[in-house]
Amino acid sequence: MSASPLCDIVIPIWDQPELSRRCLESILRCTPEPIRLILVDNGSKPPTRQMLDQFRTSSSVPIEIIRNETNLGFIRGVNQGIRAARSVWICLLNNDTVVTAGWLSEMLRVGEADPSIGLINPTSNSLGFDAGKTPLKEYAAELKKQSGKTTELTVALGFCLLAKRSLFDRIGVLNEAFGMGYFEDDDLSRRVRGAGLRCVRACASYVYHEEKGSFRHLEGHEKSFNENKQKFEKIWGKRLRILWPLYPAGPFPKEEALRLVGQGHWLYLMAPDGTLPADLTSHAQVTCLKATPATWRLRATARLIIRRKKPFDVAISHDPAWARWIGALRWLHRAQLIQKPTGAEILRRCEELARQ
Repeated sequence: MSASPLCDIVIPIWDQPELSRRCLESILRCTPEPIRLILVDNGSKPPTRQMLDQFRTSSSVPIEIIRNETNLGFIRGVNQGIRAARSVWICLLNNDTVVTAGWLSEMLRVGEADPSIGLINPTSNSLGFDAGKTPLKEYAAELKKQSGKTTELTVALGFCLLAKRSLFDRIGVLNEAFGMGYFEDDDLSRRVRGAGLRCVRACASYVYHEEKGSFRHLEGHEKSFNENKQKFEKIWGKRLRILWPLYPAGPFPKEEALRLVGQGHWLYLMAPDGTLPADLTSHAQVTCLKATPATWRLRATARLIIRRKKPFDVAISHDPAWARWIGALRWLHRAQLIQKPTGAEILRRCEELARQ
């Protein structure tokens, strides 16, 4: 093992020793790069503390344990780890994850190849890539065909997040105003993009995430989520869900669409096959909905009305007939209608709605 680790891996831990052990063992099994583990023990009970001590004793990689007498929360714990890091790269990793072969090397390859990249996520079930019944090892191996490829992200999720230490020196650590956790990764991503850098997914890296493996055991986590959502929206504005049928066909305001995505909004686009630019459709915040010139009105209306759990905030219409149709059905949906707008008008209206 090199005396100078290439990457410090920061893992906040609060009890759940078996979950943490599973994560740590997967790192040792799948990470040949020179690394150091910085384990932030956030006031765990004796079984977890003993497991960490035993793991450090038997580990083949350097391990630093930061011990807190009480649970300071995910964000403060991670920040302790960031401040203790000394390597060029820092990976923030949840203890409810399982990494796979090549996970770190692929993210490092992506980050070292392009200085415009600020934050890197691996491919994961948390980003919609679920292995299903396929064994994790096989699913991850299949992704290696995409080595070096990335897709754009508006928000890099905090379950597994790679960045250079110099990035945190430049824009600061996680925002501790978000308390125990939730929305701190959204806030970090907005600051990174505000600094002119990108957030991406390394397509050939895979990390499984047992979502909310720790937070679901924290009393009041739903209240924390709702409070932090309000804090985030007060700082950055609301993130809108926008339904945008591009019928009838006409000039597409690509730059304005990319700006909406960059502001954190979700776009649901309907357009003839092959007419949308790849640098937009490859973005994680963009969903392309299938339709034809004969069916798009019916499909768009159904999508607008039926999507109840996460309803649309905005519907953009370039077609007067569809605008009248959904206007008459306003009582079935809450979306604000923007009719026959220019690209500048779309940006202005969405900015107003995000600030309401």
